[in-house]
Amino acid sequence: MKTVRLNELAAKLDLGLAGDAELEISSIRYAHEADENSLAIAHNDKDICRTSAQAVLTEPRILPVKKSFLYSGFGELSETAVKIARLFVATGIYSDYDKNFPQTSRGGSMFGANVEIGEETFIAPFASIGENVCVGKNCRIESGVFIGSGTHIGDGVKILSGARVGVNCHYHYDVDGGHKSFCGIGRTIIGDGVEIGSNTVIQRGSFSDTVIGAGTIIGNLVEIAHDVKIGADCLIVSQVGICGNVTIGNRVQIFGQAGISNRVTVGDGAIVLAKSVVTKNLRAGQKVSGMFAREHSDELKHLAKLRKIIGRE
Repeated sequence: MKTVRLNELAAKLDLGLAGDAELEISSIRYAHEADENSLAIAHNDKDICRTSAQAVLTEPRILPVKKSFLYSGFGELSETAVKIARLFVATGIYSDYDKNFPQTSRGGSMFGANVEIGEETFIAPFASIGENVCVGKNCRIESGVFIGSGTHIGDGVKILSGARVGVNCHYHYDVDGGHKSFCGIGRTIIGDGVEIGSNTVIQRGSFSDTVIGAGTIIGNLVEIAHDVKIGADCLIVSQVGICGNVTIGNRVQIFGQAGISNRVTVGDGAIVLAKSVVTKNLRAGQKVSGMFAREHSDELKHLAKLRKIIGRE
């Protein structure tokens, strides 16, 4: 396993360092997913206190915890995390998902190197599959599907025409007042029995993996952003948009044109009705609707009051 010392990163990127300068790390991940060998990306004190990592990347702060720190400049945490990830790519710790790579034609589709295809899996013509992709048994991949490098697909998965699975995440960050994007170092992992509809887009992870749980059904024209974790047996209907770092439990139903904001957690069995906008965590079994994703019964009462007011005018 390849590693990098904290003092090497600090020297190359001109970062502040406190703690064990010789500490070796083998990955960079968000704080809540980092292990003891990772460099944790921490946006706040809570992230630092809860992470299992011994090394933390954060903005300058003082916190009485027994950890080692790399300090970015204020407002530069995302940019610094991307720079470190690119150094890890250059040293071979992570794959380079932004590079061009050769493909060969088989059965009318294009394949990168080191692709594994399980028994009885059907791949229609005009599909494009990247490098180091694993597709399980009894899958169906229809025409025009794109599968990005590093993607792992379980058994019995159906991916309908035009879907894009494991695309670069376009993680956005600011540099000198301008916007930049990063392709990501995470993978996309699709569980057994998942169905993915036509023209749906699923992004790879930025600093962790994007994961779709077993038995989940995703409709057409759905957008699932980077680092999203979706549980088992969920139903996500057409034109839903899910922002980055969202965590969705098991058996959740999300109906058409609903949107879920960054870093929201949706509990098991929750129901998000059509055109809802979810901006805060939902507890298990909660049913919400409306622009502000209120409890569905409360939203109906709110709408009834509005109709009475409008009726008087």
